[in-house]
Amino acid sequence: MGWTVSVVSAVVLTAAVLCTSIGVVALRKRPDPVALPLAALMFFGTLWTVPEAISLGFDTLEQVRFWSKLLFPGASLVPVAYFVLALRYAGHDRWQSWKFYGGLCVVPVVTVLGVFTNSAHKLFWDSTALREVAGVTTLDGVNGPLLWLNLGYSYLLIVIAWGIFAGVALNSRPLYRRQALLMLFGGVAPTALNIMFNLGVGPLPPLDLTSSSLALSGAAFALALFRYELIGLTPAAYRSVPDLFADGVLVFDDERRVVEANDHAERILDTKIAAGMSADALFDSSLDDLNGTVLATDKPNPQMYTVRYSVLCDQRDDPAGHAVVMREVTELKEHQQRLSVTNRVLRHNLRNELNIVLGVADQLDRSDLDGQAHESLERLQDAANRLNDVSEKARHIQESLQIDGKSLLAIDLVTTLERTAQRYRQEFPDAEIRYDGPAHLFVRAAGRETLETVVRNVVENALEHNDSEQPVVEITAAEDGDEALLIVADNGPGIPPEEVEILDKTAESQLEHGSSLGLWLTYWLVTAMDGVIEFGSNEPRGSVVTVRLQTADETAESNRPRRPAGTVDN
Repeated sequence: MGWTVSVVSAVVLTAAVLCTSIGVVALRKRPDPVALPLAALMFFGTLWTVPEAISLGFDTLEQVRFWSKLLFPGASLVPVAYFVLALRYAGHDRWQSWKFYGGLCVVPVVTVLGVFTNSAHKLFWDSTALREVAGVTTLDGVNGPLLWLNLGYSYLLIVIAWGIFAGVALNSRPLYRRQALLMLFGGVAPTALNIMFNLGVGPLPPLDLTSSSLALSGAAFALALFRYELIGLTPAAYRSVPDLFADGVLVFDDERRVVEANDHAERILDTKIAAGMSADALFDSSLDDLNGTVLATDKPNPQMYTVRYSVLCDQRDDPAGHAVVMREVTELKEHQQRLSVTNRVLRHNLRNELNIVLGVADQLDRSDLDGQAHESLERLQDAANRLNDVSEKARHIQESLQIDGKSLLAIDLVTTLERTAQRYRQEFPDAEIRYDGPAHLFVRAAGRETLETVVRNVVENALEHNDSEQPVVEITAAEDGDEALLIVADNGPGIPPEEVEILDKTAESQLEHGSSLGLWLTYWLVTAMDGVIEFGSNEPRGSVVTVRLQTADETAESNRPRRPAGTVDN
């Protein structure tokens, strides 16, 4: 008699269709860490249920036994995939490798080999016969030691997986608890039915319903997948964020939907945050643009928070989500504001008093003074000019602290160099100033004035401290990959080592203080513009200062970046 369809075989085939469908959906979610093991679990279930359904449609021993043997590759690997899924879901995959997976498959491989060579050793089935149950013909065999080994191994993996899911359920937030319980339930029903069948206990007829119960497992996994979004919302992403106490913390999945948010984040944003909420519903700009900004609240007592954005990675350094941390900096910002006001007041008063000093000095300079008095007057004027220059550099230093890497513009370095060289040729007529460079070279800078300050300080330092009879300063502009090089070489005495070394220190000592404020200013401005400044020696005498800035597209000068809505500059 040929193959016939029964109610039981139809149920098993339904389970096969459901397993295949969920496996395909899960496979499309790669490279999510749980996508591949979930897909493997479902496809192994299909390899189990399809031969099972076919075997239930035959009534001869040879055909039933043949198709029953074909179900064991899938049936033996389902517990392995379920165990790996639990490990991946909980984030315990640091020690996993292909060797580990291969070790897990040893017993299933031995089982399959034993099934197909059973006629030679009788270790899997001691004997086989047919039995009719519930309108279908099934294989009735006397279990051998190899079959019991496979069952014991499978039950062990499943129980460990249950422990992992239970641990997640007990130690996680409600969303993960529901996910974990669904994944745990998906393994309980098939395992319970399989144990009852193999031990011959329970109210059900002696029919192996394990494969048909995979439909229940598929339903549980589908609920976790679609209702609670198992894929993408795993507890591993949230656990990679440390306990930041008073900070507002939000964790997003790869599609930038909320996975977790602490109570402080809700207070800062003044809204109820639910799992699955889009980042666009919480912020007026993208997560990438938020990094480094300051968020100001609209409450009666406004608070300010620095916003830090980072990509979360799992143990394999693969992206697992996104994190936004909001830290209160109200007192810090108020302190910075007070310092800024104090700085402006001091510079304003200093500038006014110096203008008075220089004005009176100019009047005295036009009067009839003797030689010694005139010399003293020149010293007074020089000191006042130097002090005025220090005040101006202090202003630039204050401004350098406000430079934001996102607000850099494309500025032509060559134009700035040519203008600076022309200026100092007039101020230092005895010096030889050479320039070599391309027609144009655009760099990312905070503005023309800032870039000119950097160039002027480097060139001015090479000229002012040059004690050679014939001062020579060579200015070179060149492009090196994605960097623009500004090289200033001179034949002076060189920059003292202590002046360069002090830039690497966090504070100055009483005996080791930097006399060149211009060096500090140049260092801070270049660093603020994501650049690098290097100091070297020239041969046979002098110093070489190299400034490395990022090159920029000429059109970028007109494309000023937008400030994220609802934020202020840091």
